[in-house]
Amino acid sequence: MPVRRTERFLRVKLDMVGRCQLRCVMCHFAHPQFVESKTVMDRALLEKVADDLFPRAHDVVLSSSAEPLLAPDLPRALELCRKHGVPNFHFSTNGIGLTDKILDTIIDVEMPVLTISIDGGTPETFESIRVPMKWDKMMEKLDLVAAAKRRRGSRRPILSVTTVLMMRTIREMPDFVRLMHSKGVEHMNMVHMGVIGDLGVEHESLINAPELSNEMLERAQRVADEVGILLTKPLPFPKDFGKPVDAAAAITDASNADASGTSALGAEQEIANSFSVADFMNHKNREFLLATRDKPHHNRRCYFPWYYIHVNPDGTVFPCGSWFEFSTFGDFKTQDFRQIWTGKPFRELRRQILDMELRDVCANCSVSNMGRPDVLASFSHRAKVKRDKRAATSESWKTPAPDPQPKA
Repeated sequence: MPVRRTERFLRVKLDMVGRCQLRCVMCHFAHPQFVESKTVMDRALLEKVADDLFPRAHDVVLSSSAEPLLAPDLPRALELCRKHGVPNFHFSTNGIGLTDKILDTIIDVEMPVLTISIDGGTPETFESIRVPMKWDKMMEKLDLVAAAKRRRGSRRPILSVTTVLMMRTIREMPDFVRLMHSKGVEHMNMVHMGVIGDLGVEHESLINAPELSNEMLERAQRVADEVGILLTKPLPFPKDFGKPVDAAAAITDASNADASGTSALGAEQEIANSFSVADFMNHKNREFLLATRDKPHHNRRCYFPWYYIHVNPDGTVFPCGSWFEFSTFGDFKTQDFRQIWTGKPFRELRRQILDMELRDVCANCSVSNMGRPDVLASFSHRAKVKRDKRAATSESWKTPAPDPQPKA
């Protein structure tokens, strides 16, 4: 467990809407059963959530599973981050709604980082994934950001790009890094795709081509070093990583929760003590801005329920951004932070994790393992949605998707 912060110990993720204009081929928004939420967080609820959470937060992310630029009160949320002195606040966007007006607000509040999601390094690949966005329009948005920073004479926001690694994109990554540098991008984050059932993208997972993935990411790193981009990428697949007999089945069907988290390399204890796990966990600690030194060994318990809170547009709370169980842990419309954080749902989840009595959604988690190539759950959401009791009906998709000592 990382060092516990006594002040600003929270990472907050806040969705103010449940919508997106795109239907990216690997995203839950493209799922045949998905129904967009029409709920929009109103100003009063936003102010309450901000007053309760932002003074406790070292990091506020004003987006999680939806498009933040569709939220009418996003500018106010940015102002509230600045008002409450949040050290790090940012959001990730598809870029469609970027305008000079919102960029001026971003610069005014000195938001440190702006992240744009771009999948694919060529027009053809990009447009085949991020439907119906057009490549030329995406490039115009990158130029708009650069122009706004020049016009205002501002170093911030640092422009960051996140890209999902897939079979159809991996060969483009080295040239993509060079192109993004030419557009003013300073940070890039590459993540493996997690497969969501019924989207038909199992063949796109790089679990099917580990050697190709390693080679292309090494080349991308060399280009990043050459041009001066800070690149965060997954750890390489282990050299003895073998392609499963049926890769598609391995990443889409888990007969039980215990099987879903098993290591692709063998004994759990051996993996827990491996250098790759320590390297990965040290990286995640830095990503979460946790005040702890690198360690040669880490246990594998998830620490989200001690440091993280996800708020939906209607004020309900999830313990993480991939809580596909759909059970809620509180409601800011009727409760405050202390009531939620010390309430029975959070206390029970912490107990389950400490005792390693994992419910299905945790045992199948792809986020706690994200970037770890030695655990199959890193690449798949698999049975998590299907095994929810309501998953057989479209009703289950209408929910907006996705003992600590709190400071008084």
